[in-house]
Amino acid sequence: MQQVGKMVETEKEIVYQCLKGERKAQLHLYTILSRRVYNSCYRILGNSTDAEDAMQESFFKVFTKLESYDETVPLAAWVTRIAINISIDKLRKKNQEITEFNENINSNIIDENDDEEWENILDQVEQIKIAIDKLPESSKLIVNLFLIEGYDHEEIGEILNIKPGTSRIQYMRAKQKLKQLIKSA
Repeated sequence: MQQVGKMVETEKEIVYQCLKGERKAQLHLYTILSRRVYNSCYRILGNSTDAEDAMQESFFKVFTKLESYDETVPLAAWVTRIAINISIDKLRKKNQEITEFNENINSNIIDENDDEEWENILDQVEQIKIAIDKLPESSKLIVNLFLIEGYDHEEIGEILNIKPGTSRIQYMRAKQKLKQLIKSA
């Protein structure tokens, strides 16, 4: 996060200046992270208006809760996590159907060595985006958090308040459904 001139050079300095209420530092933080935050919100909420609202709410929360920021966590990761949580809350508030994560899970999922086949499918990015949009909200959320945002199943479990194993199984189900959707396209 290096900038020329008097602008901020490190995450620690950005946080320090923002805590002092310096508008240039706040604008700088917003400028460097807004696209990432918007994209995260959009992937969860699925439309630009809701994503914009979630992004603005996220930055408001970031600036009001900055004193609780833990410097051992990368600043961008902390901000993105806030945005993801706000987006999930907005999704729930809209009363969109998120299937119950703690449902009884059938263990009849085929455990086959499909890594090579799965890698070939990942090359068809546009088809996958279309297929992801066809998934139920809960599956879409886990796929986005795992594949796009890069969270592991333990982190997804914390974010969604579910067990990591539930996240893994939901991901495996979504992966199988994606394969079916892509093959039938």
